[in-house]
Amino acid sequence: MNVPDLIHDKEGLVDEKMHLKQDLSSSFSKRDSEKLIDLEKKLVRVLEKIRQKEMELVKEAKILGTTLAKAASDQTLYDTEFDIVILDEASMAYVPQVAFASSLAKNLIVCGDFKQLPPIAAGRHPLVTTWLKEDIFHSTGVAESVKTGTLHPHLFLLKQQRRMHPDISAFTNRYIYNNLVGDHPDTAKKRGGIMTASPFPNQAAILLDTSYSGSHCLPERTSKSKMNPWQLFISFQLIHEAYMGGARSIGYVSPYRAQAALMTLLLDDLYQEERSHADIIAATVHRFQGSERDVMIFDTVDSYPEQRAGMLLTGKDSERLINVAITRTKGKFIQVSDTAFLKKTVYKGKVLRQLVDYQQAAGQSITNADIGKWIQHHHPKLIWMHARKLEPVFTDVKNARESIVISLPNQSILTPEWIQALNSRKSSVKLTVISDQQTSLTADFVENSRIAFPFIMIDRQYFWLGLPLDQGENILPPYVAARLDSPSVCQQFLAQLPQKE
Repeated sequence: MNVPDLIHDKEGLVDEKMHLKQDLSSSFSKRDSEKLIDLEKKLVRVLEKIRQKEMELVKEAKILGTTLAKAASDQTLYDTEFDIVILDEASMAYVPQVAFASSLAKNLIVCGDFKQLPPIAAGRHPLVTTWLKEDIFHSTGVAESVKTGTLHPHLFLLKQQRRMHPDISAFTNRYIYNNLVGDHPDTAKKRGGIMTASPFPNQAAILLDTSYSGSHCLPERTSKSKMNPWQLFISFQLIHEAYMGGARSIGYVSPYRAQAALMTLLLDDLYQEERSHADIIAATVHRFQGSERDVMIFDTVDSYPEQRAGMLLTGKDSERLINVAITRTKGKFIQVSDTAFLKKTVYKGKVLRQLVDYQQAAGQSITNADIGKWIQHHHPKLIWMHARKLEPVFTDVKNARESIVISLPNQSILTPEWIQALNSRKSSVKLTVISDQQTSLTADFVENSRIAFPFIMIDRQYFWLGLPLDQGENILPPYVAARLDSPSVCQQFLAQLPQKE
């Protein structure tokens, strides 16, 4: 029996076993129990046959591809001596794993970029720091030799990059790789088609500046990770513009798990059809290491009312995180950041601050004043409008069926037209006011808390940001509001709002 047939048999037995277990969990049957035992025995026999085939293939193969974990746990592999082992993406491998890989072969080639993400280890013991939190390049002195300009004798440095458009790589080549890396002559031409497409035609590197659009950053309730709904909406619009411009390989990256999770929910709700025709992924930086996308959107999230940028963007490994976010890009890199906040709270020597300063000096910055120019394609479930235009939101309030939630950071100046619209809601609609001040609204529930930005949520489906305008802080013209139709995002956002202690 060949390997595909064995795999087919294995999958069939596993599926049958799962259904039998479900039947037994609802009602015990001696017959089903005996059948389950028989299935387990058959499955063991099939797995052993697969293992024997694997051993045969390993012995016959000239080249094998595997993971470090598989190599360490499979006797077929670790009992074999190879002529050469090539270890890729080594910056994320633990030093003991590299040592193990070297024991498998007569010769070892370690490939990786020590300017990218290091190994992940949560422990605080000194041995963890020594052996699990530092990559092989740093522990052997290779990284230090590059820093001091005395290249290590065992280092072979690749001096050309072929992935990024030169306008994107210009920053990393200079500030991350100290001018030791350059661009292949054909790179600009190869990435020209992506660079010339929307959004921002004929620009490969863009800083979309969200300064003075409000104070939208807040910690997630359960994990203290961070969310920023305004930059979430802006970033989704960028994904939509890129897709409408022809991009079919788009990455959205954030340093914060909470923000990446919200974008994943938003894409699931609004972009299922488009994702069946395109490779569109939202994740934290770690998910993107080793991959690439035509268009990358880097959402830094941090903004007011936070007092400082988070350690993910300013800490010890922030240079490596930001480097990965940039260098995954082929033809268009768009950074979404509150630059006024970052320039006030991030030291000039930090890579994030250097990146913002470089982008602004290079004329790559797009401000809020340009929002009406670059938004060319309104998604039917994410609508942008002037914040003084109140008829659409009042229509939603009037049509509400079950609930309205409104955040009022500065309730004392809520205008009479807002009070009239909310107090005239249907009797079946429950109004929840989130505020730390007394309210003049006839509310059914009052949450004594203060979110720094106003929002309105209707029937846990329609999410309005930028309204009521007079409640906002840190806002300058143009005054923009957005309406999102996404039950999943509404429910997750409400569930994760911080509570007043």
